[in-house]
Amino acid sequence: MSKESIIEEFEEYKGQFVINDEWEVVRLIAVADDGWDYCWVYWDGMKIIWTSCVGGFVPLKGKIDERYYKNFIRLAYLNHYDLIGLDKDEENETKRLLREVMRERTKVKVIERSNTKEKYITDICWEIN
Repeated sequence: MSKESIIEEFEEYKGQFVINDEWEVVRLIAVADDGWDYCWVYWDGMKIIWTSCVGGFVPLKGKIDERYYKNFIRLAYLNHYDLIGLDKDEENETKRLLREVMRERTKVKVIERSNTKEKYITDICWEIN
């Protein structure tokens, strides 16, 4: 696959829940270059997962009943570190601020990579689609 076709496929499925090559349900959030290969970047709610674009993923949206897909979204709002607390209005200002800080710190950790050869070639898509 060419870089252009990989980015085109990403644009079609970004932010969606997919099944990756490890048979995990994850969100497709970006495409990256690790210095050797282009990689799909997935988010499982707590950590990122980089896998070679030589492998692929199975998109779930539109392929499974909508109620099941909506359940993945519901669970993400309860468990994914980047979404915790967004599903409800928090009356307690301290809790709201703590959740906001936690969400932002999570996103910063995802963006930071230790190896300088690794870089994102698309923007990270935090929105669920």
